[in-house]
Amino acid sequence: MKKRMFTALLCALLVSAAITGCSSGTTTSSSAAADGESAAGDASQAEESTDGASGEVIELEFFQQQGEEAIQAGYEAVIADFEKEYPNINITQNTVPDAAKVLTSRIATDDCPPVLTDWPTQMQFKEKVKNGYYEKLTGQDFFDQVNESYLAMTPADDGEYYAMPYASNYMAVFYNIDMFEENNIEIPTTWDEFIAVCDAFQEKGITPLNFPLKDGVGHIFQATTVAFLPEGIEQLAAVQNGEAKLAGNEDWMEYGNMMIKLMEYGNSDAFGMSTTNMQEAFANGQCAMIISGSYGRGNIILANPDLNFGAFVLPGLTEDTTNCLTGVNAAQCISASASDEEKEAALTFLNYLSRTEVAQKWSDETGEPSIIKGTTYADSNFQPVLDFINGGQVHDWMASTLDNNVVNEMYNTVQSFLLDKPSVDVFLQNMDTTIEIAAQ
Repeated sequence: MKKRMFTALLCALLVSAAITGCSSGTTTSSSAAADGESAAGDASQAEESTDGASGEVIELEFFQQQGEEAIQAGYEAVIADFEKEYPNINITQNTVPDAAKVLTSRIATDDCPPVLTDWPTQMQFKEKVKNGYYEKLTGQDFFDQVNESYLAMTPADDGEYYAMPYASNYMAVFYNIDMFEENNIEIPTTWDEFIAVCDAFQEKGITPLNFPLKDGVGHIFQATTVAFLPEGIEQLAAVQNGEAKLAGNEDWMEYGNMMIKLMEYGNSDAFGMSTTNMQEAFANGQCAMIISGSYGRGNIILANPDLNFGAFVLPGLTEDTTNCLTGVNAAQCISASASDEEKEAALTFLNYLSRTEVAQKWSDETGEPSIIKGTTYADSNFQPVLDFINGGQVHDWMASTLDNNVVNEMYNTVQSFLLDKPSVDVFLQNMDTTIEIAAQ
């Protein structure tokens, strides 16, 4: 109850500040079908009703939450092809800063975009489903096109499907292949080997790593927790549930010391460098490595198409205890409050996206690994990470296990630790306090 009251208050506060000028302007109905089934009917009916036979043009907003330039360009490319095949459906991709906050405020004002992306394994998504914001999609034909192992990650608490998973993601170490080869440096598989690699580059006057801490520590914190601590997220969940403390925990003491060590090999302007700046600096040879999500590959290629680079899994203490952070990336959803016409058009769009050749084009444009059957990842230099993931040493993102508010507040505490450098003991005490307050 307290969390619902907090969410409602947050929504109210966001309404006055969030960007609300991105409404599609289309007519929406007030609720989904009474029995909970799709008001738009099955996929074949949707395609028949929107195949261009009618002269009416349907305007459809696609609220796309990933801000990376390459991902936006990938969607624009497939949308352009889609509109040629379905000239009576006009799709406008809408990507805004702080998309999650903007979406929260729009939902709070009954302005949920008709088709949008979201993360179906996260707790915040499942809460939206419980509150009736997203259309049930169970039984749609496009699910036959989705890799079964990833699809199995995405049902809501009621066992039904409310999103079409489209891509996976991961965090890994992107590395400059030419720099490694020119300096006779091998890819590391353990923490000690990784530190030796950083030392080798530093001795040669090459910056080993760049960090984009101007944008916060979120993804770095998540990637290192999963890589360095096999049970790290579960230990955080125990703290969230009032069952444990991080203070005095030997695993987390070691984690704190590893993070301090890791920062020694980073850029001096880490707290002034954005993610985009980091990707561009790496693309231009200003460092040997970055810790990045799969989403960064496309942006790096845009910055320097000739860069010879690949990726390896961020090493933990041992190869056997190392896990890779991975999960289902932003998936496509349909608003339960969209009009019947919008739902039909949205289903047509989702069916189109699920075609193997369309998903392949999207993957090639964005640099993201598609989970649509029949697609392949275009870059063999990144295949070792996918092979490692397929081996099963993986963990999903924190928001699939922890409350979103807890995750976001921990980011601030970790950021302060890396910036102010208190003792590890003080850091862990601060983490305990942060989690306790955020979990209330």
